[in-house]
Amino acid sequence: MNDYIIIILLMSIVTLVPRILPFFISEKLTSNSFLKRFFKYIPYSILGMLIIPDIFYSTGNVVSGIIGFITAFILSFLKMNSIIVIFFTVLIVYLIQ
Repeated sequence: MNDYIIIILLMSIVTLVPRILPFFISEKLTSNSFLKRFFKYIPYSILGMLIIPDIFYSTGNVVSGIIGFITAFILSFLKMNSIIVIFFTVLIVYLIQ
């Protein structure tokens, strides 16, 4: 029983260190403007990395996925409202299918 408690304590320390460590070193990182810009764009790049591959295969037809992606990209680039982008993208992909 004692071994299990030691294992659980060590595992909790190992998982806690990477979560707490950035708070201690973040003061040093915020002075670098390159790192500020780098960390600013990470959420967008990760979201794109997770979503974009599924866009092409979501309809079962790669061509309609590409046309839907291009439609959404153009409407977003024109700074349209998100609801309008989603509506017209779904409409165009539906008409193509």
